[in-house]
Parts: sequence; C-alpha cells; structure tokens
Amino acid sequence: MTHRFSDLLRGLLLLVALAPTRWAAAGDDHPGLTEADQAYSSGDFERAAALYRRDAELGVVAAQLNLAFLFLDGQGVPADPTQAVLWFRRAAEQGNPEAQQNLGTLYREGRGVEQSVVEAAKWYRLAGAQTDAAAVEKALTPEQKAEVTRLVADWKSRSGAPGRR
Repeated sequence: MTHRFSDLLRGLLLLVALAPTRWAAAGDDHPGLTEADQAYSSGDFERAAALYRRDAELGVVAAQLNLAFLFLDGQGVPADPTQAVLWFRRAAEQGNPEAQQNLGTLYREGRGVEQSVVEAAKWYRLAGAQTDAAAVEKALTPEQKAEVTRLVADWKSRSGAPGRR
C-alpha cells in the first residue's frame, strides 16, 4: 500500500468512525447535536460520558472538553478532577481556549494537579484570558513571570499555533 493511499484509507476510517455521532439526527430543531449531546440533554449522563469518551479518544476536541466537564462535575462518571485535567489538557494542547482557561483554573486551585501559579498563568495566557492571567501574575516573582513567558513561547513553537485556534 502506498503512503498516500494508506493516509487516505486512515482518514476514511476515521470519518466512518465519527459518522454516527457527527451526523446523528437530533431533530429538525437541533441538527448539529451529536448523539452524545442528545444523551446529555436528555439527562442520560452515563451514556453521554461513554459517547464523549469514544470521540475524545479519537481526538475530537469538543468531546474532550465535554468529558472533562463531566469528570469535574461527577455527571455520568465519578467526580475525578485528575481525569478532568487529563481531558482538558488534551483539548488545550490542540489549542482550544476554553480548555486552556479551565486548565489554568485547575492549576490555580490545585484541583487534580499540584497547585502551580506558573502553570496557571501559562494556560491563561495561551487562552487569551487576560483578566485571569493578570490576577495570577500579580502574585508571581519576576523569575516566575519570565518562566511563564518561556513556557508560553515553548508551547507555541511546539504546537505551531499562535495560542488560539
């Protein structure tokens, strides 16, 4: 199999795997809802968690974000801030500003991770959450502020992103 054909086949398989959730009919009034979103909206949080996990493991940012919130709130899964951090991080690493801001908050509060104002400030800056970043950075030493600047620059160079996608 040629490299180009295998890439095409891999893309087609991913599309087929996502098809049941991406194009699930949610009724004429909400055609953009996925099957997981429908389960969540109807209060079937266990099913929503299972469906979001399936898509989250495939790298779907919205599913990663939603699954993180379920773990944070204990809806359909046991409350587990460590799992919330894992899923927020996966979405944040893909440039999702909402996940980046939530990850910053968890670092600021020390929920699911060791508390770190430097990591909190980094994620807030990447998210463009200037108010949160400014509040956290007031407590930083000049050395810590320099570390945040370095971490943000490193992340941006690794991801090839300007910080918001």
